[in-house]
Amino acid sequence: MGKGLILLLLLCAATLTAHAQDARTYIPAGAHQYAPLLAAQQGIVWPQMPEPWTLGGLVEQESCVTLTSRRCWDPRAELRTSREYGFGFGQITTAYRADGSVRFNKFQELVAAHPNLRDWAWEDRYNPKYQLTAIIDMCLGLWRRIPPAATVDDHLAFMLSSYNGGVSGLLQDRVLCSHTSGCDSGRWFGNVAGTSLKSKLPQPAYGEQSWFSINRTYVKNVMVIRRGKYRVFWSN
Repeated sequence: MGKGLILLLLLCAATLTAHAQDARTYIPAGAHQYAPLLAAQQGIVWPQMPEPWTLGGLVEQESCVTLTSRRCWDPRAELRTSREYGFGFGQITTAYRADGSVRFNKFQELVAAHPNLRDWAWEDRYNPKYQLTAIIDMCLGLWRRIPPAATVDDHLAFMLSSYNGGVSGLLQDRVLCSHTSGCDSGRWFGNVAGTSLKSKLPQPAYGEQSWFSINRTYVKNVMVIRRGKYRVFWSN
């Protein structure tokens, strides 16, 4: 085989590999197992959700360090730092103060707030059905708390920003936008996305990203890059 042909084959293989892991098109292996369950639970908990495949992008953003990592779309995905512990598809988080005391425990809050999670025990926290139900419950609750947005996509973007960084912070960002010349507080991209009270100081535990950049990248990754490919699981 000639060197030119070998080089061409290697380039083709590299291109195919790169395309296979393109976040816009590559569906992780775990999603094929669990995305149908996510779609089924969404149909029960929030049947009127617009563009529900956004939830698929959220799970990928939360659980996948890379698209082929072992814990991508895995209910046993975990994140541990000195200040927080998160688990599962949605990284349900317990946050700690500097002295080690609990600042908030999202698992306990969810179990207390939602009747369909009341029987969810900590020892069973890796249960995929409960985890996916919890994500939908959280998103629905955030959706309802957010004032009207200019479009459905803007409302979804506000919901995702709140999921990642808290609804109070999102509402503050919208107020800041409303007092900023040329900023439409009902729109995310190009508007609220650029105005925030979140810290812009690098965070060593998070790859030197700031809380502001983490939150804005989160929304972009889910809305623009990840969610579209999951529409297939809602095609029936």
